[in-house]
Amino acid sequence: MAASQFVASTVPTPDGAVLELFTASAGEDRAEGGVVVVHGSMVTAELYRELAQRLAEALKAPVHVYNRRGRGASSPQPDDYSLGIEISDLGAVLAHTGSQAVFGHNYGGCIALNAGRTLDITQLAVYDPIISFNGNFNADWLADYESALSSGDEEKALAVLLRGLQTTGPVAKLPLPILTVLNRIGSRTQPGKVLTSLLPTGPREIRAVVAADSKAEPFEQLPLETLLLVGGASPEYFAEAAEALDGVLPASDFGVLPRLAHDAPERPARALVDRLAEFFAS
Repeated sequence: MAASQFVASTVPTPDGAVLELFTASAGEDRAEGGVVVVHGSMVTAELYRELAQRLAEALKAPVHVYNRRGRGASSPQPDDYSLGIEISDLGAVLAHTGSQAVFGHNYGGCIALNAGRTLDITQLAVYDPIISFNGNFNADWLADYESALSSGDEEKALAVLLRGLQTTGPVAKLPLPILTVLNRIGSRTQPGKVLTSLLPTGPREIRAVVAADSKAEPFEQLPLETLLLVGGASPEYFAEAAEALDGVLPASDFGVLPRLAHDAPERPARALVDRLAEFFAS
């Protein structure tokens, strides 16, 4: 049975911002600690509600997911936005919750992996992290994305984004004009409206990934308990980056979850929940 509680609160950050936090509780679990979930780009914490609830039930411990800046009741992205701000925000959430365990998905995986080099994190798991080593993350489509946004063509901007990231399966390979029309139809639905509202947060986050490009070796500072997971049906660049990272870590665990796509944490897939529960319970 899924956890029955999902309680909202707020977390202040060192620079005066506020983060909206949700905590899933199994009822009889301890009040502090647990796992902090860092969500990806173009989504909100709400999409990770079921993941948090199911993981909390499995661990008998709280699972926290917060809205990163620019979402929900959290403060907007500042003009000087950077990956460093995201790491500082995660640090504030960890201090607030008393947790030392983190799970990151997509861009949240990039945040978590970089935070694991400096913050007091003892257990770190990621799924399909967007992270760039030696320029392997190709963002040459970013200028077109920003141009479409600045001209108010949100449906085209989303089409460019989907084709660039290739995270939505075969749909992302459709010609740009067809994908733009489909987005225009989808934008009328509630999920489509939420996605459209988040489009302006994308450029800063994508630039942050590119700016953090490095060799894999600096990540040797990650905690010994690091789990790197990718979906068997996800774009290949996720596995390439995770394998490069696994190659330099002394005790990490790398795994491919067959048939799972990039959105597995948002469904959430049972194979992923079980693997995370096994890892965080160890």
